[in-house]
Amino acid sequence: MTTHQFQPRLSLSRPGPLRVVDRLLAVARAGWDGWTARRRRAHQFDAVMDLSPSTLKDIGAPDWLVSASESRREVDAHRLDEMRLGGRELPSRW
Repeated sequence: MTTHQFQPRLSLSRPGPLRVVDRLLAVARAGWDGWTARRRRAHQFDAVMDLSPSTLKDIGAPDWLVSASESRREVDAHRLDEMRLGGRELPSRW
């Protein structure tokens, strides 16, 4: 078999520095993908925690999740009450 002088040559391996760069990019991409997956799960969990306890009971959520949602709502209500009381306690000159 004869080769033509204009026939492209196929390189079977990449040069060493390019392989190192490819590995580094793969590691960085894996780290970024893991971080985004963890953030997505955290946002999904927060979205579930924002559901009312009755809704969570209706969909069959575990008791610990219903309890955590109730306590989260109580904390939020307590913060609102503190903010409302804080506004009333301002000096009269305000």
